[in-house]
Amino acid sequence: MFQLQLFSRITSATWLGMIALLLGMACVPALHADTVTIDGTINQSTQDGTGPATNNPSLNDILHGASYTVDLSFAGSIASPGIYDLAGFSLLFSVPAAGAIEKSFDSVSMTVAKSGNFARFSVVACLATGSGCNQGNQLDLNFMIPSVDLHSQNVAAQVVADILPLALMEDDGNTKILGSVATYSYTSGSPVPEPSAFVVVAPGLIAIALKRRSKHPFRQQS
Repeated sequence: MFQLQLFSRITSATWLGMIALLLGMACVPALHADTVTIDGTINQSTQDGTGPATNNPSLNDILHGASYTVDLSFAGSIASPGIYDLAGFSLLFSVPAAGAIEKSFDSVSMTVAKSGNFARFSVVACLATGSGCNQGNQLDLNFMIPSVDLHSQNVAAQVVADILPLALMEDDGNTKILGSVATYSYTSGSPVPEPSAFVVVAPGLIAIALKRRSKHPFRQQS
């Protein structure tokens, strides 16, 4: 009888401990989800001699002079120069006038280097299509902004000498879309609590713990 009561006490304490742990998890905020947005103008499309695009035919509707946007969201934030391997990212290249988008990227790296009073950005996003990133299946962005504007909106971007500002290559390099970079914007996300684990699991754990207590009530030894 004593062993049964001891087991009941241990089991109840274990369940209550797990519930307390989940309560703690519910109060832990998620990482910031920050976004870098780049706007510019297309100055070479498939209509100018490359392509036609086969993996993503919507790119064939892009015209020379059309405006594009690149939205790159990622967990964490950019606080200083460095190399960022962006886990949990989403990247969307879009040309609204053409109804064209590309979002089939499976990895992104971003380097922010200090260059005098400027922050120099280099972004390489690898596509999941084609024969590999280094075989001409990637998006490249290269530009500079004043370092003091790292977390600002609508900052005028500057070119990096002898490097293409925007290059989207697909179909193993047979499709190449080029563009200028006009503005840079940085949007900071807010920490968001993640209560899902507690909300979904904890009620069941509480019910089990209470059921065990009703089957094995604590008794004091005489």
